[in-house]
Amino acid sequence: MVMVSRSCWVAWLVCCQVLLAASAAQRPGNSATEVSRTDALIKLCQVWSDVKFLDPQLMTRQVDWDGALIRALPHVREAHTYDELATSLGSMLAELNDPATRVVRVDKSAAAKVPLFRWDNDVLVINIGPYSDAEGIDALYSLDQLLPPEMGKAKSVIIDMRAREDVEWALEDLTLVSEPVAVPGFRYVFHSGSPPQSGWGSSGLLLTTSPPLEPSRPAKSVPSRVVFVVRSDVPLMTAALWWNGRAAIVSEQPISDSSLGLTKDVEIGGGSTAKIRVAESLAGGIVADAVVAPSADDAPMKKALAIARDNTPFAARSRREVAAAPVMQKDAPYEQMTSPDLPYRLLALFRAWSTIDRFYPYKHLIGDWDAVLREFIPRFEDANDGNAYVRAVMELNARVEDGHSSVWGHPAIREIAGGVFFLPLEIRSVEGKYVVTGKAESLPKETAITIGDEVVSIDGETIGDRVKRFWKYYTASHETARLNRVLSLGTRGAKDSVAELVVRGEDGVEHPVKITRTMYSPIAKEGAIWRVLDGNIGYADLTRLTLEQVDGMFDTLKGTNAIIFDMRGYPQGTAVSITPRINSNNAQIGATFRRVQISAFSWAMAHTGFYFDQVLPKSDKPRYTGKTVMLIDDRAISQSEHMGLWFESANGTKFIGSNSAGAHGGMDTLVLPGGVYMSFSYMDVRHADGRQLQRIGLVPDVVVTPTIRGLRQGKDEVLDRALSYLRGQ
Repeated sequence: MVMVSRSCWVAWLVCCQVLLAASAAQRPGNSATEVSRTDALIKLCQVWSDVKFLDPQLMTRQVDWDGALIRALPHVREAHTYDELATSLGSMLAELNDPATRVVRVDKSAAAKVPLFRWDNDVLVINIGPYSDAEGIDALYSLDQLLPPEMGKAKSVIIDMRAREDVEWALEDLTLVSEPVAVPGFRYVFHSGSPPQSGWGSSGLLLTTSPPLEPSRPAKSVPSRVVFVVRSDVPLMTAALWWNGRAAIVSEQPISDSSLGLTKDVEIGGGSTAKIRVAESLAGGIVADAVVAPSADDAPMKKALAIARDNTPFAARSRREVAAAPVMQKDAPYEQMTSPDLPYRLLALFRAWSTIDRFYPYKHLIGDWDAVLREFIPRFEDANDGNAYVRAVMELNARVEDGHSSVWGHPAIREIAGGVFFLPLEIRSVEGKYVVTGKAESLPKETAITIGDEVVSIDGETIGDRVKRFWKYYTASHETARLNRVLSLGTRGAKDSVAELVVRGEDGVEHPVKITRTMYSPIAKEGAIWRVLDGNIGYADLTRLTLEQVDGMFDTLKGTNAIIFDMRGYPQGTAVSITPRINSNNAQIGATFRRVQISAFSWAMAHTGFYFDQVLPKSDKPRYTGKTVMLIDDRAISQSEHMGLWFESANGTKFIGSNSAGAHGGMDTLVLPGGVYMSFSYMDVRHADGRQLQRIGLVPDVVVTPTIRGLRQGKDEVLDRALSYLRGQ
């Protein structure tokens, strides 16, 4: 038996209590009323970002919505129950000063049975709201068939709209007018792609029309007086009748223009729901005819009955047109916060995660993005200095798995990377080893390193270990592209720093080499940019060919049997001039695009988006009719891949080499606290026939990759294979 002193026993108990308390902050609630801190923050992110991207008022007036989040965060993190969470979220929404956007308690208990209609002497009372609460909202379908035939005989009708859920649509089944009555339209937020942080963007306000209230066919008699009973939200059709002097409104709370519009419900949990404005009416100037607080004897209904029986004509009402110009509010970079406090770190996470969640066109290709938010909330909470914060941002960015994904702008990035100056070498993975495949123009010629040498270590660290260390910070669209990107970005260092390499030559002997890091320098290439090879086959290096040189290239190569276009890198914007010169297919379309569109006007927009075909350019210059092939590998990215799509459509250009980078769609940027910038692809670009390009790349018709032996012998095995292919070998 082991004896433990009392002091040790007490210390052990205290330690256990601390650990249990920490665990409780993260574990799911163990009852219907408890909420974990992470779950509470996830719900906060959802509500905050819904307002940010969908509430039209954030485009028509200055709102410190970041500040509202910052002020809410401590309270949300301290919430232990859903009721406390609802209170915290309600306080944040209250900063909008919009009664339509609020947190409400949803009563899930069974509502008392209420008949759909009843007669109060000569007044017909239609209980649309209470009836739906008792029977379910589906019970309101075909409402006109459920009402008595004698409804048309009623001179006065009261319509009770007080309900748990939106029941405005049920009014469409009622005949309340003898001639058409105009219903004002709505104004929604509309984003085509993510809200721009620089330059001109494609976010704004979408104005829509509403169908008028129509009389029935065949014509039925309509009530001469209609009184609506509401809580605080006013259906737009109700407002239209009120403006036209056809109805009165009795409200349990004061109403105003903010009572008009549409809201989106976000379930908080524990019986509470956040209502978020997603549209506002294009007309205003509404007030209640009577404001009567609810009571045990239903005082609002008593007042409605009195108005229904009063023969005094409804007063004339004027309708005010609403026309506020949209103002795009850019996200503040908070550049001075190089080490953001906890609330601003979570603001960064919420901004980045919600932007990708809503606007990244390839989200379906990157796995469970919801799980990423859950994973990174505690990581951003724990990132309590600038270095840890930037590491968290870089790791979050790497989960997007896109060659366009990168992070810059914060001084800690230099520290994490060891600097931003490059080795004047091209090191790539060849046959499972890390091999020198090119030398930069800035590398001194006397440097004792040869194409084909294997790099064993850099600054005392094996290059394999270095790759593992940087893997989580840098991403790409497929594994080969990611590995080669890490080999480039993960071998950087400080300005003028001297890298100490150990390389293994063809003889198998390892030897040290010292190389000074510099600004990025192009890889040196030999030979003319365009030339005629053996067999009367043309060659053009698209990474060096400029727009001004295209005509000269075609003049030289016009009599060749075929042209090899070398696209193992990035082009000089020449696709627009070359494509029409090789378009023997007379193709019209070069690629198809989809851009994510967000608006509460149509929830389907986020799943379909804006599609368009890109028309190929035309030219009156002579057309080349010989065969063409394109050399590719993962260095062909974005514009390079787009060039391949155009060439493929124009004349069926064949691809030789290995898959391109699979990263296309332009680049958009979001800004995070601390002046951190994060980029991502903003459009889904595909082959002209709709085939996927992202995460796959251009797929070679003939697969060939370099070998270490070939590199050491000075061969270009990909080019050699293209030549043999064109010769029919």
